[in-house]
Amino acid sequence: MSQPNPLPDPFPGDDRSTVAWPPGRVLAVAATYNEAANLATLVGRVLAADPAIQLLVVDDDSPDGTGRSALSLAETEPRFHVLVRRGRRGLGGAIVEGFHEARRQGFEIAVNLDADLSHDPDDIPRLLAALEPSGGRPADVALGSRRVAGGAIEGWPWRRHLTHRLVCWFTRWVIGVPARDGSTGFRAVRLDTFARLRGELPTGYAFFEHLLWEVHRAGGRIVEVPITFVERQRGSSKVRPGVMAEAARDLLSLVWARWRS
Repeated sequence: MSQPNPLPDPFPGDDRSTVAWPPGRVLAVAATYNEAANLATLVGRVLAADPAIQLLVVDDDSPDGTGRSALSLAETEPRFHVLVRRGRRGLGGAIVEGFHEARRQGFEIAVNLDADLSHDPDDIPRLLAALEPSGGRPADVALGSRRVAGGAIEGWPWRRHLTHRLVCWFTRWVIGVPARDGSTGFRAVRLDTFARLRGELPTGYAFFEHLLWEVHRAGGRIVEVPITFVERQRGSSKVRPGVMAEAARDLLSLVWARWRS
């Protein structure tokens, strides 16, 4: 029987930072595409959040030079690592490859966050604490949630609030994921959870909901931590109508998968 979710072999055409990885337990992962304006601030704030945390940027060969800038910065910072993917794109795929790289390097926990600073790196220790509460039951995934008490969103128009509420309702009540903010990208994940997952994960924006569904049906525990999400201040959003249509299609496919399982 083949091993579920085996670690993929590195792609020979990719570019990678060359400084050796120090031993570590927690790796933050940020997928980037045209985020040169936010890169230096992102790296500085993530590494300052906890001296034991390392950061991996997975860049989809950004035309604005994000990958090149990241590779240069990684030469001087041993806790910062870079993977520039060549010939493939997709948010979900970039995150999955980042998580697989974390497993390959011996990390136990990966924390995904947006590269545009919508997620506050200072909240990372709170997510890690929720995974391993003192005297409580450990969790497999800790979500930075905008939809629980104490969570908030700043800077969104009403249409985006409406779309987000619909997606969260769909994820919770139709797909059956026990989370109020199933679409949040800010999350800490125990990497050994991937060995228990049965299905293939999509490469688009529906990756977030799909991963939670796979964790839930594998018996994993999901917890939520309130955060404040702040709309990006620099750069432009990557969410386009075609991307949203693809995400909607992937979510509908989850309904079919749920009722077949």
